[in-house]
Amino acid sequence: MNVDPTLLGEFEDSLNPAFPDKSGILPEILGYGEISTTFSLASMPDVAFKRMPPFENPDQITAYKTAVKNYCSLLSDVCGIRVAEYHFYELFNCHEEHVLYVAQTRLPRETIGHNVLKSATRQELEAMLPALMERLILLFKFNRENRRNESIGLDGQLSNWSFQSSAENNVDPVYFDITTPLFRVNGKEQLDTELFLKSCPSFLIWLVRWQFLDEVLDRYHDVRLILIDMVANFYKEGRDDLIDPALSIINSYLEKENQDKQIRNLKKSEIDSYYKNDAFIWALFLSLRRFDRFVKTKIFRQRYNFILPGKISR
Repeated sequence: MNVDPTLLGEFEDSLNPAFPDKSGILPEILGYGEISTTFSLASMPDVAFKRMPPFENPDQITAYKTAVKNYCSLLSDVCGIRVAEYHFYELFNCHEEHVLYVAQTRLPRETIGHNVLKSATRQELEAMLPALMERLILLFKFNRENRRNESIGLDGQLSNWSFQSSAENNVDPVYFDITTPLFRVNGKEQLDTELFLKSCPSFLIWLVRWQFLDEVLDRYHDVRLILIDMVANFYKEGRDDLIDPALSIINSYLEKENQDKQIRNLKKSEIDSYYKNDAFIWALFLSLRRFDRFVKTKIFRQRYNFILPGKISR
């Protein structure tokens, strides 16, 4: 991975997060997340960068980096998940903000899960999903046994995986969504959950913290909900024709590897209900974030520190 910290610093100082197309150095947006946006730069086209929300001080950055490292170790050691290589770059920008970039080697576009899904056949699905199920079952068993009072969370959507071939020509999924280190020790998230709240509209932070944050985080620790969320996103990618085959593959795997029935089979009605509710919530949330951006940038002339997506098809 070839990263020039000086050029990255120049990009940061010229960045207009509210309107990235007005930045001094234009980024190529690769994907949007709840906390960070993934992009590349023309000067470093082989690297994917994630810009984290500004931290209050270097100590917060150190704590976050430790959480990411511990999380990646758990994914690898406990679940057998191959994690994409990553490096950290700390910057203090011209706005006197402590900013952290996470850099990863840019993975081939055609291997990213949601791109594979767009043209996937049932045969390809039968190779992809069992490879994920094998790792999720290990995660489930670890969380259930909870020998060290730890619990691992995961956002299992296909868009967070690169599906590559191993030396034995098997599907070898690589997980790259490591900037949200979801793991608990004695019931407490090791990620500072205020990172989630920074991207919320300021007038909603108290409500999200009070009513929704724990519920959102809980579902990433529940393997059954991870699977429901993963399959529900087939609608978003325009492949609802593969939902029934996906459920058949997943439920067959559960029948074979989940003998004690701790994970109940998935139902199509659950997928439909989940997606309808999830799509509504995130569409509303994005609209409120755009309103918040408008108020801060146009009315109060303040700096808005998040890159928001354009129109999302659902």
